[in-house]
Amino acid sequence: MDSTLLGALAALAAAACFAVGPTLFTLAGRQVGPRVTLRWRLLLATVLLWIAHGLTYGRPWPRLDTAQLVPLLASGGIGLALADSFLFPAFVRLGPRLAMLLLNLQPVLATLLAWLFLGERLRATQWAAMLVVLGGVSLVMLERGDDAAGRAPTWDRTGAALALTAAALGAVGVLLAKYGMAGRLPALTANTVRMTGGMVPIWLWTALRGQVRTTWQAVRARPRVVGYLLLGAAVGPVLGMSLSLFALRTLPVGIATTLTSLSPVLLLPVGWRIFGEHISLKAILGTVVASLGVAWLLVG
Repeated sequence: MDSTLLGALAALAAAACFAVGPTLFTLAGRQVGPRVTLRWRLLLATVLLWIAHGLTYGRPWPRLDTAQLVPLLASGGIGLALADSFLFPAFVRLGPRLAMLLLNLQPVLATLLAWLFLGERLRATQWAAMLVVLGGVSLVMLERGDDAAGRAPTWDRTGAALALTAAALGAVGVLLAKYGMAGRLPALTANTVRMTGGMVPIWLWTALRGQVRTTWQAVRARPRVVGYLLLGAAVGPVLGMSLSLFALRTLPVGIATTLTSLSPVLLLPVGWRIFGEHISLKAILGTVVASLGVAWLLVG
C-alpha cells in the first residue's frame, strides 16, 4: 500500500480513537474530576507504553541519541502537559465548545510552523481542502451545547487567550515530535518517549502541590473508574497517539493534523448513543462538509 494512503488511514483511525477515548475519560471524570483523570490518563498510558515497547523491542525504554530524545521529551512536556495547563482554565472561562473551537486552529498553526522550520509546503488545493475540513468540524463544534441548563457561552478575552496559547503550544509539540522522528523512528518508540515527557512534569507538579495522596485516594474510592481509565488510556493516548505519530511521520504536518482533528465529527454518534445528545441539521451539515473536505484532501 502507498505510504501516503497508509498514513492517511492511520490519521483517520487515530481520530476514531480520539473520539472513543474522551468518552471513557468523560465517564471517569464525572466520578473523580477532570484533573485527577488527566493525571491518571498520562500515568497509565505511560506504563502501558513501557510494557508495549518492552514486548515489541525487548526493552521498556528506547535507546535514542540526544537529537531524538530531547525533541520528543520536549514535545510531550509542551504539547501534552503545558498545553493542557492552559486548556483547562480555558474550558472554565469559555466552556468546552468555544475552547475547542479555538483549539481547532492547531492544524493551521502547525502547518505554518512546519513551513517555517521544516520547509514543508502544501499546494493551494491542499490548503483549501484543509480549510474545508476544519470549517466542517467547526460547524459541528458550534452546534454542540455547553451545559444542561442550555446557557449560551460568552466570549472571555482571557479564556480566548488561554485557548489560543494551548493551540500554539500543541502546534509546537507536533513540530517537535515530527523533528524527533526524523530517520524513520518507530511511532511506538516516539509515543513512549513523548508520553513520558508529558507525564513526568504533571506528576512533579502534583507532588509539589501535595496532591499525590488525594489523586490516589480519589480512584481507590471508586474502583470502577479504573476500568474507564485503563481502557481510555489504551484506546486514546496509546493506540490513537501512536497512529497519529505514524501519520505525522508519513504525511506533511498540516494534512496529518487536519485528519486527526475529525474527532468532534466522529463523536456525534457517540454522544447521541451514550449521552443522549441531540444531533441537529447544522451538525449533520458540518459532518458532510468535513467528509467532503477529507475526500478532497486525500485525492488532492
